[in-house]
Amino acid sequence: MIRHWQARLTVAAFAVASLGVVGCSSDGDSDVASSTTPPRSAPLWGLPGTAALDSASTVELQAALDEWVDAGHLVGLTAAVVTPDGGWSGAAGVDGAGTALQADSALSIMSISKTFTSAEVLLLSSRGLVDLDKPITDYIEVPFDTQGATVRQLLAMRSGFPATTAEQDQAVMAADLDREWTVSAMLTTLPADAAQLGTVGGEPRYNSINYQLLAELVAKVTGQTFAESVRADLLDPAGLQRTWVQSGETPIAPLTVGGTTPYADIIDPAGPFMPSRSFASFAVGGGSMAADAADVARWGYLLYGGQAIDSALVKEMEADPQPEPNMGPYALGVLVDDYEGVTMLGHGGGGVDWPYTGVLQVFAGDAPISIAVLTPQPADFGEDIFEVFMQLYDIVAG
Repeated sequence: MIRHWQARLTVAAFAVASLGVVGCSSDGDSDVASSTTPPRSAPLWGLPGTAALDSASTVELQAALDEWVDAGHLVGLTAAVVTPDGGWSGAAGVDGAGTALQADSALSIMSISKTFTSAEVLLLSSRGLVDLDKPITDYIEVPFDTQGATVRQLLAMRSGFPATTAEQDQAVMAADLDREWTVSAMLTTLPADAAQLGTVGGEPRYNSINYQLLAELVAKVTGQTFAESVRADLLDPAGLQRTWVQSGETPIAPLTVGGTTPYADIIDPAGPFMPSRSFASFAVGGGSMAADAADVARWGYLLYGGQAIDSALVKEMEADPQPEPNMGPYALGVLVDDYEGVTMLGHGGGGVDWPYTGVLQVFAGDAPISIAVLTPQPADFGEDIFEVFMQLYDIVAG
C-alpha cells in the first residue's frame, strides 16, 4: 500500500511548491476576523493539543529521523507531528552548507505554498471579493489567450495554460539571484512557443503559473501585497510564528541553505531568502514560502480541520478531486487520497529538480494526524521521503 501511494505522488512536477496559541476559539471564530467575514460553520475537528507527545513516541520519532540520515537516504531533514493529544518536532543531519539542522530551522516549503494560496482565494470568495467561476481575466490581465479559464480552474490545475520547465525557470532565476521579480515580469519569460499543457476544464495538469497568477489576483482584489493578505488572513490568526511569505517577508534564523540543483545555481547562501530572492519573488503564490516543520504541520491540522478557514470552504477545496497524470487526485490546491480507509489531505513541494523538498499530509480520521517532513536538498518523494514519512505515521497512529 505504501509503495502504491509513493508511485502516485513521486513527481518532479511538485516544483514551483511551535505549538502555540491559535488565533481562533474552539468554535472556529478568529480573533482577527474581518467584519465582512460571514458567520462560520462548525469546524471539522477541534484544536490541536498543546502538550508534547508521550516520551516513548518522541524517542521513536527522533530515532526514525536519525536512522534515515545515518542510512544515507538524506543529508538532513526536519519533521513535525500535530495531533489532538499534542505534538512533536525534530531534526537530523545537515543542510546544503553542512550546518546542523534544528527542529525550528526554517526551510523553503516550495509548492506546499499552494495550500496557503488556495485557502486565501477561497477566503476572499467567501467575502464576495472573488467569484470562483468567473474568468481569471475578469480580475487581472494575462498576456496569453486564457480561453476563458476560470479562477476555479486555475485552483484545480485545469486551466490548460502553457507551462515552462524546471530547466527554463532555473536559467532565468540564476541570471540575477538578487532580482526582485513581479508576476508581470515573470510572465514575460514564458517562451513564445510554449505549448498549452492541457485543455480548459480537462484533466488537471500540474502547472505553477496558475498559482503565480492567483497571487496576482489576491493582490489586485485586496489592494495589498500577497504577503500582507496572507499574513493578516491566515498566518497571524493561525499562530504561525515561523512561516513567511517570501520575498514580501524576511525569514528569521535559524535559516538553511538548500542543495545543489541539476540545471542552474539558484541558491544565494548569504542572502536572507531561501533559496534566493530571485526564486522567492519569481515563485510567489506557487512556491515562495518558508517555514519550520512545526508550523507546516500545525497549518495542515488547522486548515483541513476547518479552523484556519471555514469548514464549508475546506469542503469546497476538497470536492471533486480529479486524477492528475503524475500525482493522483487533485482538487483546489490539495491532493485528496486514501490510505487504508483514511482520507489523506495535503501537498508536496520541490522534488529532484529543486533545492528543497517537503511533504505535508493530514490523515483525517477520528483522531486527525498532521505530519510535515522537510529536507534542504533535491529528493525523490518515493525513495527519499515517504518511507520515513510513513514510519512517523505508524509510530503516532500505533
